[in-house]
Amino acid sequence: MNARKIQIRTKKSDSAYVYHTLEANEGLTSYKTLGHREGEQHRDMELIFTPDAEEDVRALLAELQKMMWLEILSG
Repeated sequence: MNARKIQIRTKKSDSAYVYHTLEANEGLTSYKTLGHREGEQHRDMELIFTPDAEEDVRALLAELQKMMWLEILSG
């Protein structure tokens, strides 16, 4: 399996909602929070998923982008 990865950035204040949404879609993707400096007002995350899940992951991110500021950094 060749895992796919996407890095995203969202406001710190929205990050809990993003985490909850990812967890609610159990099995779609795993994720980790990337390092940050104290006081930063954003959180970067890396999503890791199978090639078969890519379309669904991108659709979920598109829906989140309609509700909040969420930037795709890479992937």
